[in-house]
Amino acid sequence: MNRGYLLVAAVLLAAGAKAAPLPDALKPVQTIQLPSAVQGPFDHFGIDLAHNRLFATAENYHAVLVVDINSGKVVHEIHGLAKPHAVLYRSDLNRIYVTDGVDGSLKIFDGNTYQLISRIPLEKDADSIGYDPATHLLYIVSGGKNVGESSSSLTTIDTTTDKKVANLKIEGETLEAMKLDIFRPKLYLNNTAKNEVDVINRFTNKVIARWPITKGTRNVAMALDEVHQRLFTACRNGQLVIFDTNTGKELQALPITQGVDDMTYDAASKRLYVVGNGTVDVIQQSDADHYVLLSQVHAAPVAKTASLVPQLDRYYVAAPATAKASASIVVFEPVNTPPYKADRPVSLMPVHAPHAEQLVLSTLSSHPDLRKLGLHAIPPGQTESVIIANGDRSRIGKKSSKGDLEAVKDGKTYCDKKEDGAFYNMKLPLFDAAGKSIGILVMEIPFTSAASESDAIHMAESIRAGLAKQIPQRGKLFAN
Repeated sequence: MNRGYLLVAAVLLAAGAKAAPLPDALKPVQTIQLPSAVQGPFDHFGIDLAHNRLFATAENYHAVLVVDINSGKVVHEIHGLAKPHAVLYRSDLNRIYVTDGVDGSLKIFDGNTYQLISRIPLEKDADSIGYDPATHLLYIVSGGKNVGESSSSLTTIDTTTDKKVANLKIEGETLEAMKLDIFRPKLYLNNTAKNEVDVINRFTNKVIARWPITKGTRNVAMALDEVHQRLFTACRNGQLVIFDTNTGKELQALPITQGVDDMTYDAASKRLYVVGNGTVDVIQQSDADHYVLLSQVHAAPVAKTASLVPQLDRYYVAAPATAKASASIVVFEPVNTPPYKADRPVSLMPVHAPHAEQLVLSTLSSHPDLRKLGLHAIPPGQTESVIIANGDRSRIGKKSSKGDLEAVKDGKTYCDKKEDGAFYNMKLPLFDAAGKSIGILVMEIPFTSAASESDAIHMAESIRAGLAKQIPQRGKLFAN
């Protein structure tokens, strides 16, 4: 049996043996009744925290239901959709983005009036999405078997301009859920037709790896623990397969309820919520390789769509209509979880360093096992060191921390071994081609890439040497 497997209770459940009842990790707190005319399945939820709205895509009702979270009432129905699938709300623009599978498009609605603003054509069966809030790029799968093709499309749309910026053909007639690494260019995509995970470099728009799934079949749902480099792909045959995102290796498979369709990983509580066939499996992560089944909670008959909203401490489950009851949304409160902590607002300095950013993107592409990479320097006309380039662009302009500055003050390479996360935290002076110190280079190297601190130091300094050759002098970092 694989290392880190579920404890005895979960193994007994998977084998059909009798086991003591498990305590509930979810407490029902509310049921939101939906109109009696709403029939058929739901696909995905979206959330608007600023205006307390929950969006639910009712596929056969051909509409997105807008629910006021505070009152628990449906306050609007967005029609003009043939088969709504995924929904995203972008708060700064107050816009709602919905994929329409039958129409083969992304439809964009005004968040105040709910009127259609724009329609971006895609292939039929436009469905699952992934979103990068730092770049505002939206990734959408479409095409495949519903259009008679053996391949599908992954289309990238800039939600600021409402323009397509890339399209990638992927062999496989059915693509499902995806997840994005924030600090590196990897996008993980469930290629259900091939029973594999496809890894796409978002910077180059190319498939860089294909990870076969041997421990489960019909992989549909996906979740990511970026901190511990673990990818979870849930399979409808009743297996949750765990990958190491550095190596692409299957590490183990955990038993789950069959018929899964949605999954969420909550980093704060280190819990996985897996829903399918009316049941929510709540799995606790003790570390990257060890998991415990906390609960199997009956949510509603045939329920398979759910969403965790950590900011509200709520887990929403869509309950389709049955012969005995109208459709509803069952609201749960997670039990024994830490209170939500909002990120502190960060003041960002204005930075224009396109060459530095290109160096980071190309280095991350050539070293896809790096967890993080960032360049720090003092921009022209400023007096303080800030992050001028990073895999996560939302960090650009943040002041260098006191720890970063202190770590490189002696001119040596700093290496801190982090057991939780299994990586080496590296900080070293950044040099130009002439060997002059011009800033700070920060990176994280996973244990799978360096067997010791000396290996990590050698790797970091080698990467620094490659960067230095491309920087004739400090000003080049800020050149177009």
